[in-house]
Amino acid sequence: MARPLLTVLVGIGIVVLIIVLIVKLMGGNSPQPDTTLDVSKYANSAATATLLIDSPTNLNQEHHQVKITVSQTLNTLDIMQGYQGSVTDSRTYENNSTAFGAFLQSLKLMGFAKGNNDKTLADYRGYCPNGDRYVLTFNDGQTDKFTYWTTSCSHQGTYKGNRGGTLELFRRQIAQKDFDRLAGSVSLGF
Repeated sequence: MARPLLTVLVGIGIVVLIIVLIVKLMGGNSPQPDTTLDVSKYANSAATATLLIDSPTNLNQEHHQVKITVSQTLNTLDIMQGYQGSVTDSRTYENNSTAFGAFLQSLKLMGFAKGNNDKTLADYRGYCPNGDRYVLTFNDGQTDKFTYWTTSCSHQGTYKGNRGGTLELFRRQIAQKDFDRLAGSVSLGF
């Protein structure tokens, strides 16, 4: 009597397992929705996109950083000295929502909002000590929505977008003559 009951229970278990596997196969491969932030929707806001270029690890007095900040109203280039980021020179250019919208759409297509949010990788210091570190930040006008980083050393970091294209896009938001003159002594890696 126990044997037929055990056979029925095993049979029911196999049928349930087959049904679960079929359902999983049919629905489990459906594409997941893209949860990447659409930065292009911020063209008419107080949002800012920032690139910080941190030069090779060296003596504090010789250490340089270049920061490019782009917003709806202004594009700013800051040249900074030392690890505390003392601004030694700066240039600001007027911007508008149409130009900012084109910039944000281009960033979107470069994968600007794609990255690894692993908190254990949040600190970029010490990586690529003989090269440059590139820190990319997007702020919606109130809070930082993300901060990713990469390096000139074998694409280390949390940034998963098109590194070269993104860096060049930021560089083109500043007048070439000013960029070359002010940041010319800083190794930028692009």
